[in-house]
Amino acid sequence: MKRHASFIISCKRYSSTLASRRVWVVTDGSIEHTLPALALGKKLSGASQDLKLKTIVASQKLQLFPNIVQKYIVDYRSSKHQGNQLPWYLSSPDHSGITDEPYPDYVVASGQDAVPACLHITNTYKKSFSVFVGYPHIPFINFDQVVLPKYEANTKMAALGPLAKQKNGIITPAPLLSMDTIKGKSIVPSSFQNGYSAVIVGGHSAYCRWYSEDAVTLGDNVKRILQKLQDKVVIVYTDRTSKLVKEAIDKRLDSLSNVIIWDSTKEEKTIDKIEKYEDIIANCQRAILTADLDYPIAHAITKNKPVYTTFGGYCRSYLLQFNRWMLDNHLIRKLRLDKSKYRASDVQDNYSYLGNHAPWGDANKVFQVESTMTSVVDEIEAVRQETITGKRRKTS
Repeated sequence: MKRHASFIISCKRYSSTLASRRVWVVTDGSIEHTLPALALGKKLSGASQDLKLKTIVASQKLQLFPNIVQKYIVDYRSSKHQGNQLPWYLSSPDHSGITDEPYPDYVVASGQDAVPACLHITNTYKKSFSVFVGYPHIPFINFDQVVLPKYEANTKMAALGPLAKQKNGIITPAPLLSMDTIKGKSIVPSSFQNGYSAVIVGGHSAYCRWYSEDAVTLGDNVKRILQKLQDKVVIVYTDRTSKLVKEAIDKRLDSLSNVIIWDSTKEEKTIDKIEKYEDIIANCQRAILTADLDYPIAHAITKNKPVYTTFGGYCRSYLLQFNRWMLDNHLIRKLRLDKSKYRASDVQDNYSYLGNHAPWGDANKVFQVESTMTSVVDEIEAVRQETITGKRRKTS
């Protein structure tokens, strides 16, 4: 009888936990990792919207070790850690670390530098359910669930064999996207409200190798947009953008008017960075992005903006697959500006002037935004309920 009573009490406790859905979104603070994690976190929190965004990353000392070694260090040290202060192997750039507050039901993490933070939280709060968005570079078994788009899984999991499937992995047909816009602060002046082009600058990566020399070409293209097409431009530097790339672009645009350059890395709070970025994309007439930014490209497409990419020829692996997928479905066009002295009158698209283009594709049909997010949330909640109750789902 006592055992039956204790089981009822525990079920009530867990059911109340399920209803509250307290969510922590833990990222490295970058735009491309915070946006998908925040989109999933909002859906998991439900109507209560009990959600907190935290920027917690591996400390510089911990980053000296390989990813799998970082995991073992966190596992060992977190078992001995006490109190709410961050341990030596973690840091919080925007001072949003772990405070004296109730543990979260879900920890949604994204970004390689946020992996140790996710592991530390789930080791400390044993009942927290961890979801990692992206490829964590350690076995998926270290998380309760890992969400990865198919185009990225096809290449990064290829070493495990054909049709490889990691335990705890959810492979989605498209990235996790949201049709909602985060409203908040803005950097765009009133003089730009009639329309402008947003230029989002990424940086060199192993899968898209472009350098500061290529940034000069991008700077020249922005100059043509300003002078030849008489457009206004807002340039966004992301966490990927190197100092040399920034200097190369700034030098080409020196003393030009109708251009705003916003360095997102200088924002102290991650939420301020996301709000300003969302405002820039929501109010622009078109978005121009470097091809290494796969998620920001998809994000801009879902906002019903004409999207143009540059440096797509440098892509390889999963980025090549993604950009090819977008081009085949007419969701993006290559940025090609006419370099002749005079502006031609018979050009179909001034921002991609070569040839005739098919009409822009249907983003919702390609990405299946709502159905993808709903299926992921349903799967996560079902797996968590299995963990809590110990009862397996009935499979049809």
